[in-house]
Amino acid sequence: MSNEIVIQLVVLFALMFFFLFMRVPVFMCLLLASLGYSIIFPGAVPEAVFTQSIVSNISNVNFTAILFYFLLGEIMNSGGLTDRLVKLCKACIGHMRGSLGHINILASVVFACVSGSAMADTASVGGMMIPAMKKEGYPAGYSAAITETSSIIGPIIPPSTGLVMMGIFMGCSIRRLFLGGIVPGLLLALALLVVSAIVSEKRKFPREEWGGWRNVWISLKEGIGAFALPAIIMICFVAGIGTVVEIGAVSCILAVLLACVYKEMSWKKLGKILMDTTIISGKVLCVLAGAGTFVWIVASMGVADWVAAQAMAMGGSQLAVMAFSIFFLFIIGMVLDVGVIQMVLVPVLCPVILAVNIDPIYFSVVCMLTCQLGLCTPPVGSLLYMSAGIAQCSAWDVVKESIPFIIAIVCVITALILFPELTTFIPTLIMG
Repeated sequence: MSNEIVIQLVVLFALMFFFLFMRVPVFMCLLLASLGYSIIFPGAVPEAVFTQSIVSNISNVNFTAILFYFLLGEIMNSGGLTDRLVKLCKACIGHMRGSLGHINILASVVFACVSGSAMADTASVGGMMIPAMKKEGYPAGYSAAITETSSIIGPIIPPSTGLVMMGIFMGCSIRRLFLGGIVPGLLLALALLVVSAIVSEKRKFPREEWGGWRNVWISLKEGIGAFALPAIIMICFVAGIGTVVEIGAVSCILAVLLACVYKEMSWKKLGKILMDTTIISGKVLCVLAGAGTFVWIVASMGVADWVAAQAMAMGGSQLAVMAFSIFFLFIIGMVLDVGVIQMVLVPVLCPVILAVNIDPIYFSVVCMLTCQLGLCTPPVGSLLYMSAGIAQCSAWDVVKESIPFIIAIVCVITALILFPELTTFIPTLIMG
């Protein structure tokens, strides 16, 4: 790579980081960085690229799925369905030591099956569980830590808006990608539950009285519909009944009907849900549009070819390339938003991954998990500060309490890198 291209890259990313630190919205950061680059280097970016890249970047029909899964999560949360699922979990394991921490993790697993957003998970599950845990005597930092780290299960277990975007940018089947996220997501939940159990026993966290099987049965009857909906969604994905977009649309309709049956839905509430979903989806689409020109500029410099050449110079080792890519994404994930990484860096890494014959499904899932981990770490971890705000404690308290959970997540990522079959087994078994 020539010195001129290196200088251009530095200028482009310096402009982006400058606007990010000035707290300019992400989509404007990308657009302004691209515009500034075109002014500093006249003729480097044809005028038509700005309009064409914006239109082409949001014209993919699969992006419709993002709207539906955001909407589904809002309906589940506002329609009282998530509350019933949490109540069922509490009836089943409330008698175990540290049960509220375990329930927090299980609630994230359930919420992952209907939302797929870590931010939404932290806001909804955290809003319910953190105050309850503090009331029962759990430290505020611990309550926030277990919430933020379990929230990253959301984008791994299908349906996931993040995996939809990974599938589009990696050019692979979104259905296979959803199936590939099942085992890693469950492994992550299991690892966090083990840590929660060990910490709870060591620190003698409280336990509740066993309410009996009658209480479990009552909670199951009250929440059977809310429990069945995620199960139906998963069955549809596994059986291949409909496309990702179609399943998302039908799931939203079923969730609304279910909320009406539970008498938790009104026209006013539905209007607010639709408005909130529109705002969230609009923000995502704005970032997608803003990233178009930025990605074109990076691609036009031949960065992907240079990185691929370096990977081949390393001997083309899949393990070495994968380990380097994941470490790089983890470091970048500590300072950049996951969406920006997906739209800017994943298209650059995609040719490298394909050049050494790494399965794109395997890479996409591990990449998604690694990027989500950056949301839990300083200096700009959004889940870190959101959970600390809900718990009304310092971010440093959350960081200290998060260490054993982050170690568990790193162990899961390492296992996924060493054993790709953990990710590819189910897609291969079902789809061949």
